[in-house]
Order: sequence, then C-alpha cells, then structure tokens
Amino acid sequence: MKYLVTGGAGFIGSHVADELIKRGGQVVVYDNFSTGKELFVQHHQENPNFKLVQGDVLDKDLLNKSLREVDFVFHFAAHADVRSGFENHEIDHVQNLEATQNVLETMLKNGIKNIAFPSTSSVYGDATVHPTPEDSPFQPTSLYGATKAAAESYIHTYAGYYDWKAYIFRFVSWIGERYTHGIIYDLMKKLKENPKQLELLSDGTPKKSSLYVKDGIDAIFTIIEKAKEQINIYNLGHTEILTVDQTVNIILDELEVKLEKKYLGGKIGWKGDNYFVHLSTGKLDKFGWQPKTSIEEGIRKTIRYLKENPQLLK
Repeated sequence: MKYLVTGGAGFIGSHVADELIKRGGQVVVYDNFSTGKELFVQHHQENPNFKLVQGDVLDKDLLNKSLREVDFVFHFAAHADVRSGFENHEIDHVQNLEATQNVLETMLKNGIKNIAFPSTSSVYGDATVHPTPEDSPFQPTSLYGATKAAAESYIHTYAGYYDWKAYIFRFVSWIGERYTHGIIYDLMKKLKENPKQLELLSDGTPKKSSLYVKDGIDAIFTIIEKAKEQINIYNLGHTEILTVDQTVNIILDELEVKLEKKYLGGKIGWKGDNYFVHLSTGKLDKFGWQPKTSIEEGIRKTIRYLKENPQLLK
C-alpha cells in the first residue's frame, strides 16, 4: 500500500513513517518543517519506498498532487502548543480544523478511503470520570482541544458520507525519542538558562499520564490491524499517572541537578490546562495491548535523547 503521513517529519509522525517503511509500505512524508526535523527522516532518504515532500496542508494544490495513488492517509500535522491558543485565537482553527478539512477534501478528490488521526485527551477537558473512557462528553477547555474535537466530527461525517474507514486516537502526552515540546523539553531549556532555580507554572500537584512513543506506535498499529468498525475511536494512555512535582523530580534526578523549585501558579499551569489527565484504555486492552515502558523510564529515555541531540534544545 501507499501511505501519506502529514507531519511525517515530526515527533510522532516520523515514528509512524518508520513503522510503515518497516512493514514494506510506500511512504510519502508531507511536512512544512515548522516543527518537523529532517533529522527525524533522513535515514530513509536512500530508500526507494520513501518520498519527502516539503509542503503545507493548507496548500491544496500541492496536497492534491501528493495524494495521487495514495491508499491511506495518516494525518498527523497539527498545531500542538496548547498554551498558545489563549493569546492566538486563529492558529488552532487554521492549522488543526481548516487543515484537516483540506486533507478530507483532497482525499475525496483522490478516492482515498482510509484515514488515521491523532486526537487528544484535551477533548475531554476537565473530565469528571477517571480513568476517562471514550464515551465521555467533549468539554474542551482550550482552543486546541476544541479544534481537535471539531476535526474528529469532520472525519466522522466524511467517513459516514463516503464509506471511509477512520481511526481516531485520543492521546495523552507522548514522550521519547524525537520529542521536541512539552514539560521535559521546557524544563531542560529553563535549566540551561538558570541552573540554580526552576520556575514551575503550577503548584506541582496537577496529575498527568504520559505514553512512551514506541508503546504508542505499537498501540496505533494494533488498533488498525484489529479494529473492525467503520469509525474506530480509541484512547491511548498509560495505567500510571505522575504529579508535575514527581515528573520534575525524575527530570532533576536524571540530569543530576539539585536546585530550588519556585511555584508560580495554582492547580493549573495556564488557561486551558487540565488538572487531572488519565485515560481509560479498556477498549484497547481487549486487543492484548499494554504499555511496556513506565512513565519514569520514558522520561529518562527522553532526557538521554535530548542530551545526545542538544541542537534540538536551541
């Protein structure tokens, strides 16, 4: 089969591309390199089954051309900075919702009937049930979560209209090799600037679950292989949760740093943040999937990777 991966040079998209190549697929990576890195896909450059297209999903003509003869789209391009939506009300709408609609329209023009889409725990907002199951209501507290929820609805509708098969994955935060944004990244940059004091945006008590990237990729392809519905919606998460303080302590321990922590906020770190994120993976568990890597080990692997690739912290 021939696959196109939007955002395929990004943190998660590049791992999807790796797995597709490993499985013998023909892969087109489509990325504008706003956050993606050539470093993450350069090991495929000599592979005849790999093609790299530098382009934006908002460019309908280039996207349409790139989708010719493709069988399956992994639409992983997105604006993933949850915090920035509070100040910039356009960016999530354009890069998450309008971009997804462009993908869906160009899929329709090219007769493509399979799509995989990474959604987010943010669609649930401040959920009242933990672990949070897939049938919980949408109540996003950020424009990022709101546009991801809307994009899910667009995919659901197009799939219903045109008899497509859709796979929607609601992620907790992912960690691991090629990680380029999030708490680990932010704190390592802060420590470079001030190795004596670490400012934290919350009071340290928010509770979050995370998933190591290789476990997440395994979950994605397990679902694609085993899920039989027309529209398949699955949470991807971990049984474990850590407070922000516990996460920070692991980061400091791995970096062998001792310093003062300064708490700047309360129960949440910024407008739109969620205090408690823990998704139920009961549906996915029925396929025999379980995460193999603890959150702590995933954090440590992420730090080691960033230390080996310090250019990513610039």
